[in-house]
Amino acid sequence: MGEKLNLRRRIGSVILDGLSYLPYFKGKGLLALWTVRWLGGGAPLTMRLPNGSRVWIGNDQAGHALLPYCIGKYEHEFTQLFLRFLRQLGPGECVVDLGANVGYYAVMAAWQLRHFEGSLVFAFEPNPHAFKHLRSNKTLNGLNNLVAVQQAVGNQTGWITLYINPNGITFGSLQPYLSHLVEQCEVQMTTLDEFLSQYPMSRIGLIKMDIEGAELLALQGAKKTLEKFRPVIFYEENEAAYNAFGYTVAELRSFLQELGYRFHLMKPTDVQNVVALPG
Repeated sequence: MGEKLNLRRRIGSVILDGLSYLPYFKGKGLLALWTVRWLGGGAPLTMRLPNGSRVWIGNDQAGHALLPYCIGKYEHEFTQLFLRFLRQLGPGECVVDLGANVGYYAVMAAWQLRHFEGSLVFAFEPNPHAFKHLRSNKTLNGLNNLVAVQQAVGNQTGWITLYINPNGITFGSLQPYLSHLVEQCEVQMTTLDEFLSQYPMSRIGLIKMDIEGAELLALQGAKKTLEKFRPVIFYEENEAAYNAFGYTVAELRSFLQELGYRFHLMKPTDVQNVVALPG
């Protein structure tokens, strides 16, 4: 019985891999979800990401949230640009992923840089549920260059309340700006400047942020890093989330413009994905 189950899981992972090579089409998500449900046997399957790294996909909240990314339905342009800039990094250059969630971007980054001496990926995820999946995906790929950090990032250090959705285990914010963010947990907060002082040899080439409204706070706490290394910054603009923290999209852009950044706006979805480029 165990051998049959393992065979089903291997077949399921092969099917998911095959789907990963295909462009998005209507029904692709349902086919992938059916594969996870009926061939996983209650256990997660693995699926190939666009650059050859892999993630676990289970029939759970984490798996359902990750599948739209993996099949190219969600943030496809963001992913392709992210990989393009990753390929321009060289030995010793590092990536910071703020709000790494289960590791979709962090795993791809660490996989891309795995043969470069001194190139690390610092993946910050304060949500304990998401962090568990992040560590599993790190182990799956054998990524010794991925530094997983269970902390929030902002403009100060100390303990802070994280608001999470009990029915969506991989989502959270430092402000309860959505009605379903009703569960609370205390997490440590650091600043990027403070954290990176522990890694004086690391040169930051790229930063990706998805921290549900705390983006300006994180940038303020990374000002020395931005001025020193001039990294490319991938982030999303969410006016409602920003307003919950007491600032606007215009104020965040102004902060980056004062540091000499210009903006490439991607095709709008429910939020505006942006690449901030050093001038």
